[in-house]
Amino acid sequence: MNIVIEGSENIDSLPYVDDEITENERIYIQKLIDEEKATFSPPDYLSQLPQHVDIDYKSFNFLENDFKRMEENRKMDEFDINRYKVTSPTGANIKNEKIWNESLNNARSQLEHQDIRKINLELLQRYGANSWKLYLSDLELLQKILKKQLEQKKAEIEEVNIQRKIKQEDTIEKIRQHENKWLNLVYKNKEIELACQSVQREIDQLKIQKEKEEKE
Repeated sequence: MNIVIEGSENIDSLPYVDDEITENERIYIQKLIDEEKATFSPPDYLSQLPQHVDIDYKSFNFLENDFKRMEENRKMDEFDINRYKVTSPTGANIKNEKIWNESLNNARSQLEHQDIRKINLELLQRYGANSWKLYLSDLELLQKILKKQLEQKKAEIEEVNIQRKIKQEDTIEKIRQHENKWLNLVYKNKEIELACQSVQREIDQLKIQKEKEEKE
């Protein structure tokens, strides 16, 4: 699934440049981020993700029973292997035709099962090695493809980080130039302000001197 957030290419920070910020700056930055997020289309970009499925495990009886067993610290019931045993009727059932038929059918099932296992083992012995080699060959090919894709992605990420660093270092130089320019302008404005104040004092003194001369 490819999630595209409109305007996301303009969302960035300056991790190579930014210094530690104050609490007021953090609040102001968060305010800017919230204002930017309000312009996203769609506004709730997480809505593109699949909805979380909440499974009600209590609706599964076998799980509920197993959880109850664990709460009571009871061991799990052992696997019943009686169906795999081949036994003949004994005792009172020795003359029961129905029990004999069930025992005979079970013996036939077990024999058929063993025949199938034997066939599977023969097939595995004859073709298993080549099939396994082919499977391993496919896995090696898949591993090489994924490794190549991983290296490519790492290279792309590294290139992005390098370009970001270059742009940010170039940006910090511009920021410093503007800061120096701003400081120079502030300094010059202060000099002009002081000069104006000095001129104003001279004007005031001249006015006072003139008034004294006029009175004399």
